[in-house]
Amino acid sequence: MGQFTNAPKCSPSINSFTTNFEKEDIPLKLNDSLAERKKKEHLRRCAIGLCIASLLLTLVLCILSFIFASLRHSPATFAFAVDCVLDLLSSFIVIWRYFGSPYRLGSRSREYKACISLGILFMVAGIGVIIEGVYFLYAKDAPKWYSTLVILAAVGCSVCVLLALAKYVLGKKLNSDTLLLDALNSFLSGLFALVIIVSDVVYLKNKAVWYLDPLLSIFLSVGLIAFGFRTIVMHCRHSQYITEDS
Repeated sequence: MGQFTNAPKCSPSINSFTTNFEKEDIPLKLNDSLAERKKKEHLRRCAIGLCIASLLLTLVLCILSFIFASLRHSPATFAFAVDCVLDLLSSFIVIWRYFGSPYRLGSRSREYKACISLGILFMVAGIGVIIEGVYFLYAKDAPKWYSTLVILAAVGCSVCVLLALAKYVLGKKLNSDTLLLDALNSFLSGLFALVIIVSDVVYLKNKAVWYLDPLLSIFLSVGLIAFGFRTIVMHCRHSQYITEDS
């Protein structure tokens, strides 16, 4: 009996390994049931598939919007194009976040790195759009009317909002800040597309309100920069706490 009572305990390194593994915020956990594991693994694959579909759709919208932005001289169209690029990059980041084994130990680390990367992209995109909008306000360059652009903006707005809703639902089910940020970015793309429609309709009725296009773009971009900065600060603090605890 003594040999059992005096059995060696687990080494500190093994205990530390187990503790760190349990603290990881990963889609699948060791204490999950088999059905729960299958469900979360299915959600993880759905997240990757949704982001791949988002890549293809936003790539088409991005190319077309950049073409119209150069033809129309419109900050709103340029902002929509830039946000489509941002949506492409954020989808790549989400795919990187969930690609590979669901039991990857770096899952929580990937979550914070992905969120910080998205925050930086938000700020860079917002600054670029503001510079473009200020330039057009200074030059007093009125946008040109293209009926095809309104159709593109309407389709883009619908697609982006639907993608945002799907990403939001998956983000909530997976408890993923990365997916929720990607959903927010898709929603912002839809808002920029809506700005194109609103500014065009107003401009057709009153040519004196040409400044509505760059003004609304600047307004949305300021919010984009502020949210990007907030995201970086929050997740830098969280990653610091996790490092100190581990």
